[in-house]
Amino acid sequence: MKNRTLSILRGAACSSAALLLSLTSQLTAAEALQLMPYPAKVEHAEGVYQFPETAVISQGATRLNLETIAGLKLTPGENPQVLLLKAKDDTFPKSVTSPERHQIQVTPKGVAIRAAEEVGYYRALQTLAQMVATTGGKLPLATVTDYPRFEWRGFMLDESRHFTGKDALKKILDEMAAHKMNRFHWHLTDSQGWRIEIKKYPKLTTVGAIGNNTNPKAPAEFYTQEEIKEIVAYAKARHITIVPEIDMPGHAAAAVRAYPEFSGGGSKRHPDFTFNPASKETETFLLDILKEVAQLFPDAKVIHFGGDESHFGWEKWPQLPAVKALMKEKGYKDLHQVEHDFNRRMAKHINDLGFTVGGWDEISRVGLDKKKTLLFWWRHNKPAELDYALKNGYQVVLCPRIPCYFDFVQHKTHKIGRRWGSAFVPLDAVYAYPDSQKQIAGKEHLIKGVQANLWTEQTPTQRRREFMIFPRLHAIASAGWVQKENKDYERFLSYMNYRLPVMQQTGLHHASIDQPNQETAKDGKVVERK
Repeated sequence: MKNRTLSILRGAACSSAALLLSLTSQLTAAEALQLMPYPAKVEHAEGVYQFPETAVISQGATRLNLETIAGLKLTPGENPQVLLLKAKDDTFPKSVTSPERHQIQVTPKGVAIRAAEEVGYYRALQTLAQMVATTGGKLPLATVTDYPRFEWRGFMLDESRHFTGKDALKKILDEMAAHKMNRFHWHLTDSQGWRIEIKKYPKLTTVGAIGNNTNPKAPAEFYTQEEIKEIVAYAKARHITIVPEIDMPGHAAAAVRAYPEFSGGGSKRHPDFTFNPASKETETFLLDILKEVAQLFPDAKVIHFGGDESHFGWEKWPQLPAVKALMKEKGYKDLHQVEHDFNRRMAKHINDLGFTVGGWDEISRVGLDKKKTLLFWWRHNKPAELDYALKNGYQVVLCPRIPCYFDFVQHKTHKIGRRWGSAFVPLDAVYAYPDSQKQIAGKEHLIKGVQANLWTEQTPTQRRREFMIFPRLHAIASAGWVQKENKDYERFLSYMNYRLPVMQQTGLHHASIDQPNQETAKDGKVVERK
């Protein structure tokens, strides 16, 4: 029955959510319950509960930002049809300690939700919203027990190369929240543009925010500190933590255009690519920036400082007086040691501000405190770096280019985007991750989670960006949440055939599952590829 329904949904008539709702009336209650990410355990009973168009929920739900849960009309009051209860000792397996754990019981009289913490109730209500939407409110009697496989389920958006802006960003955050993602990694600075206002150094935005990857003279685009606070609050209401990234010592050209006195130089291909890694004045400049960032993201817990690809700027380092002095003072023989010295100093500043240091996997060999460092493994062609990090007890977020970089093409016919030899990033490969990563066997306790990254060189329009993000973002959401034994790609596709038309109605563009050879070009137009 599942395959038959899926084939129907993939037909040309699948243009709106209404089609799915009509089909569910033909299915049994168990078959009609489509959820994504799929829960840890679903137990069915006979019967159906008709969920009211507007339901009364326990008074305690007033803290849950109910307006952020799309499509579910809930009013706190007496005699609730949705009852919030404290989880019992035996509600979840003893090994499950995630604050996001929750249980939903649908009975003939209503819905009871049990959770240990506020975020658990919120995740449960997102599941309930899916249940109501995909069944037309005819809820199968069932008990859904759920909790995430990984703590970190993230998405990184590069806003330096092309700017997104708060309205489009909020739509992405909404879709993340609806599918239980909980980390938004905000890549705010890079060589193409500086996108965050820093009060102490105004030229970072008046000068550094000018240009993008398409047009180096484009008018300045950036987020004011008030806009940053607004977006941070918006995400927090949806139980998403925003983690800022301020790149250093490389990827610094936008900042040093504004303040050239802090430049460490670069090469012909990457001019002014780095900050001066040995200058005390540069260190003070960066610490001042980090202090303002820390105030803007008080709940981030992690500040990501990049640390990658600094070697692109090494051509000029040996000529810098501060570098010469540092090497002489410390007895350093090569520029790796200079880079590591810089990273250790900046990591200590971040730790002293009360944050864990986040960095790309290049920082794994710097000698940072493993209890205060989070590594992001991105170089899929360097599995030894992942092995090294895990062997040395570092916690790791898995985000390798293959299959977690969404700037790679997603179908063999597509012309725009990256490839790694013959490899690219199709939807099914994202969904299957990280079980294809053999090194994590026996080391899952060190895997903080998974994350997808969109670098925006080739996505100048928001329509193009959304095409590259969706539905692969739903696949990474499932990769991070769904228990390994519950992975079912066909079931995932069945849900997506409901969700994609709903997204379209809210103004979110996406790639087509039924016609994967369609590619949205840089200008936002859809092109048929062969």
